[in-house]
Amino acid sequence: MLGELLQNGSVLEIVATFVALGLVIAAILSLIYIIVGGISFILSAGNEEKIKKAVNTIRFSIIGLVVAFVAFFAVSFIANLLGIPFELSFSTIIDLMSEIFSALQ
Repeated sequence: MLGELLQNGSVLEIVATFVALGLVIAAILSLIYIIVGGISFILSAGNEEKIKKAVNTIRFSIIGLVVAFVAFFAVSFIANLLGIPFELSFSTIIDLMSEIFSALQ
């Protein structure tokens, strides 16, 4: 999908695909950091400094995910406001995720 898009796609389609790719990467990294923060929290053994570090890891990963989605909606809103045909569908995101996961296997 990405190779075909880069060869035959318009600039708007390429930008939309890379925005979707950014959202997928942000969601995956956020999930990983939430899991790491949770494991750190469990393994902190009551140490206040380790607990604070684990909670901050979880907090900042959630904040990062929210910022990524707010940025996506801001780009979509500004594109609609300026009349730019910026279309990013859920199926594009699913296609990207399936292509990424198939490449990892």
